[in-house]
Amino acid sequence: MPRSAKKLSLDVPDYEKICEAAETAVRNELGAIARPDDRVERAAETIRQADAEIALHIEDRNAALASLYFHDLYEGAHLGRMAGITKNAVREIQSQAVYGDPKKRLPARMSDEELQKIARKAKVPHITDSPGETLRENGKIIEAARARRGVAVVFMRDAALALSEEPYGWDGPKIAEHAGVGKKLIWQQQAAARAARERARKQR
Repeated sequence: MPRSAKKLSLDVPDYEKICEAAETAVRNELGAIARPDDRVERAAETIRQADAEIALHIEDRNAALASLYFHDLYEGAHLGRMAGITKNAVREIQSQAVYGDPKKRLPARMSDEELQKIARKAKVPHITDSPGETLRENGKIIEAARARRGVAVVFMRDAALALSEEPYGWDGPKIAEHAGVGKKLIWQQQAAARAARERARKQR
């Protein structure tokens, strides 16, 4: 039998607006910090906070999505839109729930009965306490955190590069210690900042 592929009777969040608001807040905050040593420190803290927020909510989001898909038979693409993630990300969550491996593909074109059977066999938890709300609310938190993180990374890399140049002349270990991150990360971010600067120069 063909899949029923239901859709949740919840409004899909406007993830574009959510992410724009999160990005603007970080851009305004970090852009107002004049000194690169202060900016790199605050950017690193923003990244840590975003990472912690994502880690705190991602398991609940993924468990809700898997439960809604396998047990309650909701459409995967719709669940992805509700969570603000791509179709590939949905597939990875589904595969992780069943196989413990996000890259292992599920069989194509399974029926509702086959989906429920494979979920029972893999012991995918069936969440009955408002899984749709759990998916949507955790999705909003995670995507906003990712947006904040993305902006903070750009500010951090630019500040790290500025600190390595005159009049500061800090080396990588000193910047890393000040920001509370690893030396390798600082070197990677400085390289990314130099590459971005070179691309901008060529486009002039």
